[in-house]
Amino acid sequence: MKKFWMMTLAAATAAAAQPAYALRSGDPVQELNVKWVQGTPLALLPPAKPQPNEPRLKAAVFFLTRAANRDETLTLLNNLRRSYAGPLRLAAVTPDSEADVREMLKARPDFTLPLGVDQKRQLTANYMNGSMLYPMAFVTDDSGRIIWSGELVDLGEMVQNYLEGNFDASRQKKLAPLLDELQTLLRENNDRRMKMVTNSILKIDPGNAAALRIRLFVLENSGRLDEAWQLIDSQLRQQPKLERLYFAALDLAMRHPELAGRIPALLAAYRSAIAGNPDSDNLMAWTLLNRLPDDPAALRSAVELAGRAESQLKPDSAPALRAAILSTRSLIAYRLGNVAGAVKFEQEAAAFWKKADLPGNAANSRLRLDYYRTVQELAGKQ
Repeated sequence: MKKFWMMTLAAATAAAAQPAYALRSGDPVQELNVKWVQGTPLALLPPAKPQPNEPRLKAAVFFLTRAANRDETLTLLNNLRRSYAGPLRLAAVTPDSEADVREMLKARPDFTLPLGVDQKRQLTANYMNGSMLYPMAFVTDDSGRIIWSGELVDLGEMVQNYLEGNFDASRQKKLAPLLDELQTLLRENNDRRMKMVTNSILKIDPGNAAALRIRLFVLENSGRLDEAWQLIDSQLRQQPKLERLYFAALDLAMRHPELAGRIPALLAAYRSAIAGNPDSDNLMAWTLLNRLPDDPAALRSAVELAGRAESQLKPDSAPALRAAILSTRSLIAYRLGNVAGAVKFEQEAAAFWKKADLPGNAANSRLRLDYYRTVQELAGKQ
């Protein structure tokens, strides 16, 4: 995920001098007049006669087929479709050529969302209007207006907030021009203004993902690590239940050894504040195992969090969650010298990935399984 939005920010930086803005929250949606090359066309405007199975939200996602983050974009869209199959209907739109789209679909047969080609590129211009923050999502409800627009990486959080009754469309209208301005400030040497705009956004919406990403990107690249850490910490104090803030802080600390001493306190705060979220616990454990493979304290924390994640599984837990937890258990078993256990857990994980209809994850699971079996075989010859 870090790589995903770093590539997005790099692209945005290259084009940040453009003053144009995209359609904003509160603006009427424009229908997707594109050439549909896959799936059932998505109508953004509310139907004259609503159907019983009409989704609560619809989202058009604009992306580029040749972007460095293309495959991550498609995978994220697949995950969002599975996670919010009932309340959210998605469609992807690209201004790229139909030939490029056909080539992409051959490489990614697992991607089956409705996909439209904006042949005249006018629709893309109307929505994106010079912005290079691809992929960008535009969400509407039965009002026929855009209620949220933002980077695709933040769409899941927005949908979850909407479903839980925590989404405020009026707040998004206040945020939209500030976020647009923040994007244009990426290439300007006006740190004072960027700090002011960031603070204004975070005052309206503490923990705002887009504002934090852009500001942290600038602070880190200018070597102001203490200021970057203080920024995340200030948001954690206001939003201690917001899981992604802990991951942002952990990612920053893991990439800069001078901040590594702050990780134990961060993990302790996470364990205390975050409860009842096996997905988050497992992701934290997996991150620690893979990003800090030689750190004894990280291993202890990973074992504890993975155990907590497993204990919170329910009979109706999604196959993908079960698969992810089993893969983490497998890696832990391997690190603890239990290769047979690693093989057993990864076999079970591969079966659940297949059941979840995630062929890419299933393939990666089989690769890990092959590695563990190879270790087992070679160890037996010693």
